[in-house]
Amino acid sequence: MTGSQHSPEPARDNPDQPLLSVRDLSKSFQGLQAVADVNMDLASGQVIGIIGPNGSGKSTTINLICGFLKPDSGQISLRGRTVTGLPATDMAEQGVSRTFQNGRVFPAMSVEENVAVGFHRRLEARRPFRRLERWPILRWIPLLTQTWLTLVPGPACGREAVAERKAVQSEIDRFSERLEEHRTQAAYTLSYANRRRTEIARAHVSSPDILVLDEPTAGMNQSETAEVLQQLLELKAQGQTMLLVEHKIDLIEALCDQVIAMDGGRIIASGLPRQVSADPRVITAYLGDRRPRNNAPMNGQADVLARQNALASVTAAEPIDGQDPDSTGTRLRAKAEASDDDEGKPTAEGARTLLSLDGVDVSYGPVKALDHVSLRIPQGGIVSLLGGNASGKSTTMKTILGLLAPKEGTIRLDGQEITHTPTKDRVRSGIASVPEARRVFAAMSVEENLRMGAYTQRERNQIEQDLDTIYERFPRLAERRGQQAGTLSGGEQQMLAFGRALMSHPRLICMDEPTMGLSPKLVDQVLEQIASLRDQLGISILLVEQQAELALSIADYGYVLQNGLIRLEGPARQLLNDERVRQAYLGKATSR
Repeated sequence: MTGSQHSPEPARDNPDQPLLSVRDLSKSFQGLQAVADVNMDLASGQVIGIIGPNGSGKSTTINLICGFLKPDSGQISLRGRTVTGLPATDMAEQGVSRTFQNGRVFPAMSVEENVAVGFHRRLEARRPFRRLERWPILRWIPLLTQTWLTLVPGPACGREAVAERKAVQSEIDRFSERLEEHRTQAAYTLSYANRRRTEIARAHVSSPDILVLDEPTAGMNQSETAEVLQQLLELKAQGQTMLLVEHKIDLIEALCDQVIAMDGGRIIASGLPRQVSADPRVITAYLGDRRPRNNAPMNGQADVLARQNALASVTAAEPIDGQDPDSTGTRLRAKAEASDDDEGKPTAEGARTLLSLDGVDVSYGPVKALDHVSLRIPQGGIVSLLGGNASGKSTTMKTILGLLAPKEGTIRLDGQEITHTPTKDRVRSGIASVPEARRVFAAMSVEENLRMGAYTQRERNQIEQDLDTIYERFPRLAERRGQQAGTLSGGEQQMLAFGRALMSHPRLICMDEPTMGLSPKLVDQVLEQIASLRDQLGISILLVEQQAELALSIADYGYVLQNGLIRLEGPARQLLNDERVRQAYLGKATSR
């Protein structure tokens, strides 16, 4: 095996060789085959997309290529040099830069500071002993040198600092006003879409030979996805080589030269984008055993993928072409439309309010994030909180969890005020969270993550019984109980986040974008699980979602936020057909 090497072999002089070559790449986790015999060639200036359902091996493949994991077997070559097993820091120095599936920015640093971090690879005057950085015994030499040159920069360091500022500004300009007006703001105050833009800018400012993007538009609505696609097309036109993992088939077809489809850790199809998306094996992998309606071609199925992962968030008031009549969302929506709720209240008659917000204001410094927000969550009901990015959805959830303190207003749980109650006490009172991007403990095993969710429990026997119950509900977690959570697929991590929340015996679970980054088949499974928490366990759910149709398909009641204000509210079945929902997402709603 070549994974123990710590430096690339000398380059072979071959102008026709691919920029990146992968041969027979394989990786297992405790006997589970995550990647098996993967082969690919990426030429300079080419864009290759990797698609497949959650758990297919996409992210594991790029983690192997980028040095975050070591392969069990196989070879990776960059510009003709073997780089198999090099750590991520060395791969970055070799010119492989990446973004991450769940988005990773430095929250306390500003936008421009985050982007500047990516320029580190291009530093020369301030890193004169950069070759020593890989040797632990000698690492103190470049560290002290860089510290000294930062405090007492010479002319060369000054010129390099100017080049760095220009490069950072160029990347911020690429996203125009989306980042420019926030350049000095801490990253944690940004909308999810702007955090993703910041991460892309940070990856590209290093002038990488290969830009690896892991679901760069996850969590973005249709217009935001279109903006990022245009920016990626511009990078492609400039000759940027890219390796792209995505679920949005329309984006893949618009951007990629070739596509590789994976399932079960293996490549099941490869070729031109439309050829791969039309392959019956790919359709089955993404959508299970569903078949196109009226024998429609794969375009219709691609529309389904795009609907559930790219377009649904801004088209809640319009019929969806190509929608599968057997999908969970459709069945649950039909059930909601058949229910009787003449009163138009967020609770059924006789049901009590479990949690309430009354006149809540929250600000980030001078910026008001929530403006006099009032809402009700009934016992045993699902309430959807909808809105575009930066509308205030996640801020509302963080306020309920006690992570943010309101300047005005009150929060009550089962009639008791908890406005200033610490988060740990709210958890003990029965509020749990499934956070945005899952936030599992990556270095801990599946079972250790689940036990973390039971920290409020004292009875050991009860914890063991709860574990058995979770494994029964999520058999995939039982299979992977000893596996590191960070090596799970996005769908498996979502199951783990659900299970961890249930371990605390919650009365209310706040879920932040639970379908983000999931394939259509797994979106259906997640929706079924959310509905079962209400129907089987009687747990109340606050569902923070950007994909309006999906959220409303299982909800009892919905609120639509825009710029921190509740613009619309009503029974979910009514909001499904309310044109004002669409207008709120597009920034046009002005009244309730």
